[in-house]
Amino acid sequence: MKKRSFFHRLITCLMAGVVTAALWLLLGRGQANPLFPKSLIFSLVIISLLIAFILPFIWQYLINKNSVIGEKLYSWLYLIIRGAVAIDVAIFGAKKVFHMQFIVPDSVTKLPLKYLDGETLTWYYFGHSFAFICILSFVQLAGAMLLLFRKTCLLGAIVLFALLINIVLIDIFYQMNAGALTQAVVMTLGTAYLILIDYDRLLVFFFKTHSNLQSVMIKRGIKNFARIATMLLVLFYILYSANR
Repeated sequence: MKKRSFFHRLITCLMAGVVTAALWLLLGRGQANPLFPKSLIFSLVIISLLIAFILPFIWQYLINKNSVIGEKLYSWLYLIIRGAVAIDVAIFGAKKVFHMQFIVPDSVTKLPLKYLDGETLTWYYFGHSFAFICILSFVQLAGAMLLLFRKTCLLGAIVLFALLINIVLIDIFYQMNAGALTQAVVMTLGTAYLILIDYDRLLVFFFKTHSNLQSVMIKRGIKNFARIATMLLVLFYILYSANR
C-alpha cells in the first residue's frame, strides 16, 4: 500500500472540507429555501471546515496505532471530494438548461453597452445562444457523471478542469460576483486535486509512452530551428498584418 505523508493527509482533509462547505453554500444560495434554511447552511459549513482541520490529527493518531480505519479514510475522503464536486458542477449545468442562468432583463439590454458592467455583458453574450448553453450544460453534466465512477474519474476531472479554468478566468477578468468566483475556484482546486492523485499515470501517458506519429529523419538541431522559425513566422505575419 502506498505510503502517504501527513501533509498529503492534511491537504486531502482540507480539500474535502472546502468543497463540501462550498456545496452547502451553493445549496443555501439565493432566496430563502425551507429545505436549507440559512441557520442550517451556516452550521453545516462550520462543521465541514472544523472537521477538515481536526481530522488530520485524528487520522495520524489512528495510523500510529496501526488502525485499519486510518487507511480506509482515504477512500471515503476521495469519495466525498468527487461527490461534492460532481453535485456542484451538475447543479450549475442543470441551471443552464432550465433558464436559471444567463438571464438579463429587457430593460437592461436596451441600455448602451458602455453602461453595462462586465457581468451583465457576459451573461447577455452567453445567453444569446441557447444551443451553446446546452452544450456547456452537457459538458458539465457529463463531466460530473464521470467523476462518480472510479474508472472514469480522471477523465471527468480533466474535462471539468479545462472548463472550470476557463470559467475562473471569465469570472476574474469580467468582474463576476465574488460568490460565483469562489465556487469556480474551489471546484477547480477540487478537480486539480483529483488529477494530481494520478500524477504518476499522467506522467507516463504524456511523456514516457511512444507516440504513433512517424518521426521525420532530420537532425535534432534542424528540427528545433524549424519549430522556432514556425512560431516566429506567425509572429511576423501578425505584425505585418497589424501594421498594413
